[in-house]
Amino acid sequence: MKRPVRTAASAVWIVFWAVCGPARPASALDESRYIPFEQIRAGMEGYCLTVLEGTAVEKFPLKVLSIVRNAEPGSDFILVVGTDERFKYVGSVQGCSGSPVYLEGRLAGALAAGWEDAIEPLYLVRPIQDMLKVESSPASGPVPSLTTEPKDLICPEIAQKRYFDYLQKTFSVRRTVLPLAVSAAAGAVRSVEPILQSLGFYPVTGPAMEGENQPSAEGQAGLVPGGVLSVVLCGGDISVAAVGTATDVVGDTVYGFGHGLLSTGAVQLPMAGGFIHTTIARRSISFKFGSPGPILGTFTSDQASGVCGRVGQKPPMIPLHIHLERSDIGQSRDFDCQVAVHPILTPLLLRIAILSAAEHYGQLPSEHSLEYEGVIELEGYDPIRLANLSSDTEALQPASEAASAANLLLNNPYRQVGIHSVALSLRFSGRSRTANIWSAELSDDKPKPGQVITLQTVLESFRSDKTIHSIRLQIPPELKQGTYLLQVLDRDEYLGFLQKASPSQFVAEDLASMLKAVRRILQTPRNQLTAVLLLGQGGIAIRNQDLPDLPLSRALLLQDKRRLTPALPLQSWIETQTSMEWIPTGTIVVPIQVEP
Repeated sequence: MKRPVRTAASAVWIVFWAVCGPARPASALDESRYIPFEQIRAGMEGYCLTVLEGTAVEKFPLKVLSIVRNAEPGSDFILVVGTDERFKYVGSVQGCSGSPVYLEGRLAGALAAGWEDAIEPLYLVRPIQDMLKVESSPASGPVPSLTTEPKDLICPEIAQKRYFDYLQKTFSVRRTVLPLAVSAAAGAVRSVEPILQSLGFYPVTGPAMEGENQPSAEGQAGLVPGGVLSVVLCGGDISVAAVGTATDVVGDTVYGFGHGLLSTGAVQLPMAGGFIHTTIARRSISFKFGSPGPILGTFTSDQASGVCGRVGQKPPMIPLHIHLERSDIGQSRDFDCQVAVHPILTPLLLRIAILSAAEHYGQLPSEHSLEYEGVIELEGYDPIRLANLSSDTEALQPASEAASAANLLLNNPYRQVGIHSVALSLRFSGRSRTANIWSAELSDDKPKPGQVITLQTVLESFRSDKTIHSIRLQIPPELKQGTYLLQVLDRDEYLGFLQKASPSQFVAEDLASMLKAVRRILQTPRNQLTAVLLLGQGGIAIRNQDLPDLPLSRALLLQDKRRLTPALPLQSWIETQTSMEWIPTGTIVVPIQVEP
């Protein structure tokens, strides 16, 4: 339902490859079927249709109290009050959004907004004229969205926080509120609950989808005025669906909600009916406790005044497979889901599903480690692979990486990239594998050019156990006499160093360079130490091409600020890695005096 508390947010337009179809001019209102807004007066009595339990559509009498001009900028509403005793008992109900209102036997509009803490069941009704325009509204155009870059994946949790902050800032003044039926682990939902609320969803833990998650050509009978209307955002073993009400069904076209889902324009989201287990009355605002039904079609338009969709049209969905192993308790399970395709919602849904699968057998022990690997299959491009190790952070690392990669793919500025499928394997063990870099000692701190030196690095684990790891590095034969710095870096520090020393590796010029940078970041393991010997500045980078051996005169010429293509200076260094069973954290710097 809507809560008319604050000013409505500006519409956020998103370029999406699925469009409603060619726009058609709005025809004159059929006054034998619909009552024009201009004919509605205070004092008129009528009724609305909705479902408070099960699937049975019931009639509830109501009365027009007033006409509200400009309740939203440029939009007028009808203020009504329910007079049925059951409506009086539950008050305003989230999930009644879209319930059709009839006056003089004709459809006037849909319940679209209610008030928290109201003693009476008061609603604002969206006029039907506005809702019927949703189908013929033009597709959305390009607009402001969060700018993402490959370097954001260096620390995916920070990237996720930036994205969540963007969602909250963009949608925090939204007035729409729909119950979100979620059959997922409570912790997974709780971790993103503020984000869901910003998007206009009230998460309600409940059962999964009713029936098979398959489109049905005969499903129109399940979508009727006043019946349950659901947006299936994730179906299968983990279910997430927004639950509202259908307003009108004309042929194979369904109208509903009386307000937008996110008001993002053209969409291709799974459309279903549903089942209301009960309507839960609360002192603040009541809500419908429901489950979505089988997918019956596709929502094609999501506008401020409502949603519309086509029955029988199959929506695109991303297959998601998650394999979970818990060696600490000797349990395993596979999860198969279908995730809706939406540039704003898909990354969030992937995160919820992965965290929920990880929590299936309950809370993890405080000390644990996770080995994970996965693949994001792309349409027309080589896949993106995940393979890494994390410790004591549950499944936050793979969830953040998969969600951030999806966000980057779906919102990249170059060209549309379809995600064909996502598969992930999570293997938990009851042992912490984090260790701090404690100290480092050189076999010779005054080596000669060409000499091989050994760096003995001591790691201290979570329980204060110390282990020694040897790193061998050859001093370049041509290196001049002088003092140099040898850095020992963990994975994040190493990627941070690369970003500064060779920024061209993380700057995307096109889709190919973006995908290359994403793969470089996601495939850098955490269970390795990197020793980096800094040799000073050397060369430049232009358009993702490193030119380390460029003569100084040409380097200076190419770095001229008047050039259209900027040149970036490069840091010269040599490096070597060593892998281990631990996840080292921290950094240490050791000076080296190279002698002739």
